[in-house]
Amino acid sequence: MPPPPFPSDCNHRLLYVGVVLRLVLLAAVALLALTACGASKQTTRHARQCKNEAAALAKIRGDLTALRAAARLPAKNTLIGNHAINVATDTFLRDVALAPIDNLQRNRLIDHAMSAIGTHCQQCFQAFEAGRPIPAIRAGDLSCS
Repeated sequence: MPPPPFPSDCNHRLLYVGVVLRLVLLAAVALLALTACGASKQTTRHARQCKNEAAALAKIRGDLTALRAAARLPAKNTLIGNHAINVATDTFLRDVALAPIDNLQRNRLIDHAMSAIGTHCQQCFQAFEAGRPIPAIRAGDLSCS
């Protein structure tokens, strides 16, 4: 290979390699910084557990079991369901409304109840939808009630 015509051409190649290495290094640092952003410490569920929450959740779990059992019973009309599913729906909605749990958990329990009844009672489904604390969650009210 013949020598470069001007000695300064070699220096430009070295500067170019230096720029590329600096960009690669900068990209690596940025990548590490971005991955560290997701590693922030989050509050655990146990740290913000409400008073008497465990007893209320046990009662609500029993209500969910009653809803599942009532949904297995035959109903003449899927609009209004049967007597057992109506009683179980009323009990569940009362217990969820009075439970000392936060609104996100209340919303999730209503999800479980809706999946428990399925399509066996359309009015019960609408009652669950109406009982969701969506406006309070949107307003940022996540405290125990």
